[in-house]
Amino acid sequence: MGSHSSTQGHMKIFKIRTLKGNSKYGIGCRNLKELLEKGCKKFQLPLKSTRVCSYEDGTELSDEYLRNLPDNTELVLLTAEQTWNGFVTDIDRLLNAFYTRQTDVTEAALKLLTDEQAPQRRKILVDFIQNMSENISAENREDDKSWFEGLEPRYKNKSSYMRNSCESRIRSYMKEVQSSATASDPAVRDEYMKLIETMSSELRAVKYNGYYFDRTEEKTSRLCTAEGWFSCHGPFDMDDCSSKHSINPYSNRESRILFSTWNLDHR
Repeated sequence: MGSHSSTQGHMKIFKIRTLKGNSKYGIGCRNLKELLEKGCKKFQLPLKSTRVCSYEDGTELSDEYLRNLPDNTELVLLTAEQTWNGFVTDIDRLLNAFYTRQTDVTEAALKLLTDEQAPQRRKILVDFIQNMSENISAENREDDKSWFEGLEPRYKNKSSYMRNSCESRIRSYMKEVQSSATASDPAVRDEYMKLIETMSSELRAVKYNGYYFDRTEEKTSRLCTAEGWFSCHGPFDMDDCSSKHSINPYSNRESRILFSTWNLDHR
């Protein structure tokens, strides 16, 4: 009875693909059995050993799961020996193919830059080449000498510089607060100065929260990922950043310099 009811279900349309090639086809069906039959016929796959998964997250479909999917959901047909963990697998495949040819790609971009005269295209090529020169995983000076260009010799690794950079930034914020004391109401100036001194004392005790920028710190202490990525949290009156701004000052010298202008406030 349940099978008969499923067969007579509402007709739905799905986009079907396989792991071979990028071709996608629209298939109408009322249940999983009908979807498999039509899909296997279209792609000439063995019906008995083929299954259907969500292209987005790799979930293997059942009739109940299928009924709850919206029309035009993208699905992938898998044979017995194939696995799929979602479209992130596609992204990983693309990035791996890209970075295994990284040197060739950079050389080709440099040649294009030599021949290119249009300012806008030159800017795009320069940015691309700089991004390709990233050495995010390197931590010590000897492993990424270009990152340390212009910095004092006392900095032996990236994290120590970033920690000091954070301390300096917070010290400068406190100086701005202190300098505004003269403009405060004389009636509350003493209280204002006491508050500033308390804040300064607490910041000194924690070394001005330098660990915020140190990617080697514990996750609960740092503001970045373990790789050094910082993300914008959006304007003060919003929950997040709709533009998904991000930057990694550990990646290359240009990003390190650019990060010094970031206030992590969306501006």
